[in-house]
Formats: sequence, structure tokens, C-alpha cells
Amino acid sequence: MHINVRDLLAESVGYSRVYKISGERPDLETVRLTRDVEGEITISRLDSGLLVQGHLASELELVCDRCLSTFNRPTKVSFKQLYAEAPTDDDLPIIDDTIDLAPLAEQEFLLDLPIKLLHAADCQGIATSGEKYTKEDSGNRLQDQARITKGTKRGRT
Repeated sequence: MHINVRDLLAESVGYSRVYKISGERPDLETVRLTRDVEGEITISRLDSGLLVQGHLASELELVCDRCLSTFNRPTKVSFKQLYAEAPTDDDLPIIDDTIDLAPLAEQEFLLDLPIKLLHAADCQGIATSGEKYTKEDSGNRLQDQARITKGTKRGRT
């Protein structure tokens, strides 16, 4: 997801251009994409560099936190990011008159994820000995778990 911005850097401040993103599936370090990235971005020329803003959509392969099964989750993100030739802590770099949208897309996709990844709201979790959890025995399991953790430092104030 590299864009050559040599022409934009030569333009005056305030100039902007719209780009369509389609058919891109970059290799990201922390998430796996199951569908191509689609979207639209606007790149505007500023004194300090380039302002990139827009929206991207794709689908991520995730692992359910309860049952550990994999599932796909569609995601759509909006963003604003400054790219600069001499970037500060908050900016992304312009390298050889090119910007790379993959790190920005990865960061925004990760920030869009919920804290608890579940394939379904009613996920029962991992079955013990091939059985599914039932309402009748869930109380006993909670009591057993409380008994096990009672003597540990975790949970003490």
C-alpha cells in the first residue's frame, strides 16, 4: 500500500488529491486480512508534510477469547494521519517520496477491535472433556474456581 507522493510534495500548500484503494492485501505483522482492503483517502499538502485522511474497510481473521476458534470480522475505520519527511513522534515518515499506508491501516484495524474478541455473544467457551457448559453445572464450576484461587495472592487486596 505504497503511494508515490513526489507530485504532491511539489504542489503548493492546500493542494489535495483523492485516491481510491482497492485490491490491496498487505502482509501485516499483528493481524491477518481475509479480504482485500478497500477505501478512499485524501492526501492534502501542508507546510509540515502531508495530511492523509479517509476510510478503509477489510475483514480480519481473529481468535475467539473464550473458545479459541477462528472467525472473520469485517471492519471499517476512519483516520487522519500526518506524514512528514522529518517526522516527529506522532508523524509517519515519507521515504523516497513514498508513503506506506500499511502501518497506518494495521494500527487503525487494531484500535477498532473490541477488548474481548468473541465470535458470538453467547459463546460458551472451551468444552471440558468434550462437554458443553450447561446452566446446571456452571454454579459448581464457579465454586470450584473460587476454591482454587482462594489461597492465591491474586484477588487479595
